[in-house]
Amino acid sequence: MAEVDSTREPGQRWLRWADEDLVAAKHSAAYADVAPRVACGLAQQAAEKAIKALLVASDMDPPKSHNLLRLARMLTEDRVRLLLEVDLEELTRWAIEGRYPEDLDEATANDATRAVELARQVTALAHRALEEDTTDGGK
Repeated sequence: MAEVDSTREPGQRWLRWADEDLVAAKHSAAYADVAPRVACGLAQQAAEKAIKALLVASDMDPPKSHNLLRLARMLTEDRVRLLLEVDLEELTRWAIEGRYPEDLDEATANDATRAVELARQVTALAHRALEEDTTDGGK
């Protein structure tokens, strides 16, 4: 994980928190004594914060929403297209239905692994986008 200067650019603090949630999700997924839903929830939070980092970097105030698809669609067309390559709906379910036992089947270790991978893809895309913004002057 690259060290991010949270004072340098808008959105960097959001991205640092996304990275931290992703690390926690990876660790949670690695331990059999931690319920897989914990890793799934943390993975969703990592992706959510990464997308919100892009919104903040674009001078947008991110809404208090956990719906990753809704958040992604607020971004520029190029960024939306990249993010839509990731199954955002699958991750979103861990923030919404995954919070309550009666709303979703119990998460499995495979669910946790998949959620962590999807979140890794989203955070990697956010890192690349913010690095491009920095190198091309934000345009």
